[in-house]
Amino acid sequence: MKNKIFKDNYYKFLSSLLLLYFYLFLLVSLVVCIYCKIADAQPYSNLAKYSFKNRLYIHRLPIKSNIIYKLNTALGYVSIITLPCIPLNVAIGSASDFSEQIVGRQIFIKPITYNNKINTNLEILTKYGLINILLKITKPKYVTYNLNLTQRINNVFILNYIKAKINKEKKILNQKYDKKFNLLKKERLTIKKQKKEIMNLVLAVNRIKINKKIRKKGLVLTIISLSRIGKLFYLQYQITNTTNSSFFIRNIYLYLETGEDLFNGYNPAGIREINIINSMPHNKRYMPYKIIRNVIIFKRNKLKQGNNIKFSVHILIHGKLIKLNISNILK
Repeated sequence: MKNKIFKDNYYKFLSSLLLLYFYLFLLVSLVVCIYCKIADAQPYSNLAKYSFKNRLYIHRLPIKSNIIYKLNTALGYVSIITLPCIPLNVAIGSASDFSEQIVGRQIFIKPITYNNKINTNLEILTKYGLINILLKITKPKYVTYNLNLTQRINNVFILNYIKAKINKEKKILNQKYDKKFNLLKKERLTIKKQKKEIMNLVLAVNRIKINKKIRKKGLVLTIISLSRIGKLFYLQYQITNTTNSSFFIRNIYLYLETGEDLFNGYNPAGIREINIINSMPHNKRYMPYKIIRNVIIFKRNKLKQGNNIKFSVHILIHGKLIKLNISNILK
């Protein structure tokens, strides 16, 4: 009878003990889970969980000036840098004077030299960009024990990986632009060459050689030839600068004089300006000893030998206006 009572009490005690162990296990598991969640909780979680707007707000660093942090160290002391994420790469400018150890999101920095005048830089590459830190060896009372870069502070520099992404896209676009520009440049040179060949063919049609010159102050104006296709006329000319000074072409004019001479009743109102179709140099500067060869295109219904055509070029050199005029081109 006593043995039966003892066994019943033993089994009850054992059941209570197992139940107590079970609740204790649940309690320990709950504490561990809560601790792990607190340990894992940080403001710099995976970016995939945030919207574009939140990315700009969350990932910030307290920048003092010029996007550079300063970390004061001293011989015999260890300083810690806490980062917003695990670094991709870490480099020290003077590796013989400092030692670094990376543990997760933290970097342990310790000076290993007795020279207290050593200053160097620490470059930390993260997925958000590059972090620059100035390392200095100072007295122990000035040591920075923990440089925390995970603080979320308003109105400070935003170190945002989106900026790096934009720069990457910008680089790709620049490469595409350069490729397209080089292609257009090549096509432009081809068109320019073809245009020159076509112009040479045009100038060879119904061509009249003129070869009239005028020289003033070291500047020579030459009318080379006049060609015609239908109602379009092509007047080829050349300007030569034989001086060591640069000059400006202010304007170029072409006139048709329909008035008679002085003895037959000269009429000044008979001078009419001929409209030049193609663009001409205007206030354009040329270097010394420059030879300019160009073509004037104009349109006339009737033009024949004996018509008094006047060609005028206004040039500015040494601050003075020089007018180079050639009259009676077709006479």
